[in-house]
Amino acid sequence: MLLPGDELRPGPVVGHKAPDGAVVFDGMDDWLWELYEGHKPRPGGELPAFDSEAALAALEDGAPYVWDGFASAAEIREANHALEEMFQRRQLTRGSGVWVDECAEGGHARNRRALAGQRREDACGFWDVQGGEPPPPAPVLRLFRRLEAAACRLRESFGWPLLCSRLGMAAVYDGQGACYAQHRDNEWQRHLTPKVPKQAAPSSEGEAKRRRLDFQGPIGAWMNFRELTMLAYVNLPEDFGDETETGQAAGGRLRCYVATKRGDLAGDTARELKDLAPVGGRAVIFRSKELLHEVLPSFGRRYCLTFWVCTPH
Repeated sequence: MLLPGDELRPGPVVGHKAPDGAVVFDGMDDWLWELYEGHKPRPGGELPAFDSEAALAALEDGAPYVWDGFASAAEIREANHALEEMFQRRQLTRGSGVWVDECAEGGHARNRRALAGQRREDACGFWDVQGGEPPPPAPVLRLFRRLEAAACRLRESFGWPLLCSRLGMAAVYDGQGACYAQHRDNEWQRHLTPKVPKQAAPSSEGEAKRRRLDFQGPIGAWMNFRELTMLAYVNLPEDFGDETETGQAAGGRLRCYVATKRGDLAGDTARELKDLAPVGGRAVIFRSKELLHEVLPSFGRRYCLTFWVCTPH
């Protein structure tokens, strides 16, 4: 596969050579399509309160980067109003035609062994944030575009070969104690075969570390191509804040198991726990391959946008 960027560059292996010399196409799964439909992140104007160096430091430490001030109170209220109207019309439900449904086990991850039997109780779906169908409401699209602009800043600052997904996801927790158990957005799977072409494999441990790859590592491969997960909370500022008893009682915290070891799906090896309130105007960025996280039971209606940024290998 060839992928866009400043120039076309080799992507994952999607075929093989037959004994007679013919090239055989092996087909595309959902993860390959997500990468294939990706695009170079675009700038998008001002990035209020975004600190790329602080983001780098947090990501390199295996921790989430908390971006407070991501959006103004007015922007959040406008986006929240749009989502709340859709919720009241029963449009933000599984089976709704206003978005592309995600299955109960995590959408693309329906055949992901690491999620077998895990609880996910929110309703969620995808919108096309590149001008296709179905589109998100305009105030919500504005927030997705700001996340993409942050990916553009990281790409320009550090040279990361980032590609943005065509789809952004929205999730609503109904306030009846819905939660999402521990998981990573990208997991090392021992039963998978690597798709990295030989010419793109790291030549040294230093290069492997810089590119977040494995150098002569264990058997297996990453489940998908997601490198960064970007979350944006679209809740009214007073609904989940730590400052009031009502906000604390609403729950819905994002629990981050910082610096867990690969393969730990329970958080036993975490260096520390961080519980982040889903307050409106806050965005959170973390490494999809590294951060084990969960959503604790939510007793208030909780809106979250998710945007994934991929790398070719």
